[in-house]
Amino acid sequence: MAEYLSGNFKSLINRNISFLWVGQLISQAGDSITHMAVIWLMLDLTGSPSLTGFIAFAATAPALIFGLFSGVLADHYRRRTLMLISDMTRFLLILLIPLTYSLGHLSPTILALLVFVIASFGTMFNPARDAIIPELVQESHLLRVNTLMQSTGYLAYFVGLFGAGMLLNAVGIVNLFFLDAGTFLVSFIMILLISYPRPTQKKQTYESRHLAELKKGLQYVLVQDRRLFWLIIITALNNFFIMGPAVVGTPLLVKQVWNGGGQDFAFVESTYGIGMLLATFFVYRYASKYKKGTWLMLALIYDGLTYIPLYLVGKIGVDPFWLTVSIIFIHSLGIPFIQVTRTTLIHAIVPGNMQGRVFSMINLAVVGVMSISVALTGIIAEWVSPGAIFLFIGIGAALSGLAGLLRSDIRNSD
Repeated sequence: MAEYLSGNFKSLINRNISFLWVGQLISQAGDSITHMAVIWLMLDLTGSPSLTGFIAFAATAPALIFGLFSGVLADHYRRRTLMLISDMTRFLLILLIPLTYSLGHLSPTILALLVFVIASFGTMFNPARDAIIPELVQESHLLRVNTLMQSTGYLAYFVGLFGAGMLLNAVGIVNLFFLDAGTFLVSFIMILLISYPRPTQKKQTYESRHLAELKKGLQYVLVQDRRLFWLIIITALNNFFIMGPAVVGTPLLVKQVWNGGGQDFAFVESTYGIGMLLATFFVYRYASKYKKGTWLMLALIYDGLTYIPLYLVGKIGVDPFWLTVSIIFIHSLGIPFIQVTRTTLIHAIVPGNMQGRVFSMINLAVVGVMSISVALTGIIAEWVSPGAIFLFIGIGAALSGLAGLLRSDIRNSD
């Protein structure tokens, strides 16, 4: 299997993809550290589920506010430049978290403000990165390159969180932010080394005002290709149910149900990376043989159903740490079938000059809706146990995938 993957991926990799791959591997490892450290730091500072939900809201609200405009930027400015600006700004801003803490000024409000600004500059990165890939590789290689890039994120997620768990007791949670900042600097350097001709689609044949360009993108989704409209709606519904409990409910499950610590949380979260990385082989091997829309909807159903067993943590005679890890591992196996097939489907059915805007709408449906979900989860968790939250959201998320599977235009999209 290793020789098979090595031979096929080797034929896909060019100089630019290599630099992008290395930069994403390192910066996404740092991202996973921040994801864990910010949530646990707020929980340690306040002990409040609602404030933990608030910090998660601060990290995701920028996608809701600025997400669509970031797609316009990705379609009409050089994508490499946008990625460089995003990485350098986040490098500088993340350094302010440990520096402010060392001066004794890191309150929950200041932490939330810093996280909000960092995430605001981050909104321009993902649409630009996703839309730049077709400019760097042949169309026939898109599924496999997208699989490679997604697997990079999964490997980075595991390495970052497992490494954070190993380092946490030695360096303290605040000092992990220095490591995270450094990863964005490395990513900046890697992207700086990418060199490719400016695409011909960048000619000045569009209205100069961003609002007009945003309107054109919305019209394309709402009128010209209704599959995209339903794809975005179903993605939004799934993430409304899933993401709040995943981001806020998991640390509450660790801390409140079985009295775990930050190290336990880091190790539990790193399990996602292992499962997702293993599952990418099956995406790479089989996803191109069947309709991508069918794969996507089945994966959304699986996504919801496999969260339901977290309701049992702390209620049966099984060690809660290992039960949580086992359930999350099983759940994580379906995530690549969502992310890789959705990205490749958009590359296949959306014209290149619209991809930035469509990816920004998908990002809005994922991260923007997540901002609402995490805030509500934090509030609900003041009265409802984390296990019960996972039970109800799992059912809702599975139903959203079933709704998409019942639509023939979505099911047959490829």
